[in-house]
Amino acid sequence: MKKQSWILTGIVLLGVVIGLAGWFYLSEPVSFPTDAQLMNEIHEMFPEAAVDVIQDIIHADERHTVVPFISERQEYGLSYWIWKNRKWQVAHIDMNGEPRVWKVDQQDPSSYHFVWNISPADQLSTLQLYMIRERGQRISEEVVEEETYYPRVQMEWVTSLKDSSYGVMPLPEDGVQILDSFLKTKAKHQPELFFENFSPTQEIHFSWIAKDQSGNEAYPESSVNGDSYSVSNISVDYMMIFSEEQLELPDRK
Repeated sequence: MKKQSWILTGIVLLGVVIGLAGWFYLSEPVSFPTDAQLMNEIHEMFPEAAVDVIQDIIHADERHTVVPFISERQEYGLSYWIWKNRKWQVAHIDMNGEPRVWKVDQQDPSSYHFVWNISPADQLSTLQLYMIRERGQRISEEVVEEETYYPRVQMEWVTSLKDSSYGVMPLPEDGVQILDSFLKTKAKHQPELFFENFSPTQEIHFSWIAKDQSGNEAYPESSVNGDSYSVSNISVDYMMIFSEEQLELPDRK
């Protein structure tokens, strides 16, 4: 009887622990902080940000949010927030607003978001966002050598800066499908990497081109210089600045 009592007590305690853990880690998010609360937390974590204006609050999903801001020095920055341990927490702060890719879940391309906050001082009209994989090959060195060629992938999405300096855009569905297929193929061949010549050109990367009011390429000097500060381990990936000379266009041989 005593042994059964201890077992029952242990089961009850285990249930309580699991319940508390679920309540603590899986609880539904509460209302998002006010502008004043956001500014206070950013200043506590990274005083150099000197936030003057909270421009907007943009939810990527119910647990991940982007807050663009303007500093006292007229820098256009971005802060990334996550719901963690029963509270909203700032996870990453950028003091420049050049385009990035926030991979909320690195294994799920449907969670990827383009994020930007371009200073009006750069006088840009549009951003051209790209997902690119250079053409390449994979050579298998098994019993029979096998060579597989991969075509170039080049996908473009254009967004306007005329109405707003900032934006959060989910990776479009056509890009999600291509990237999801790529990740599954890569995972399938992962065990073979030690036995193959795996070309780095097979990797997919994100790039961008800025255009001015006249439709010409422009370098957004005010939007690409600034410090960053990370609090949590989230994936906010750099995007390379491209030129149209690096693109493959229909009329270009």
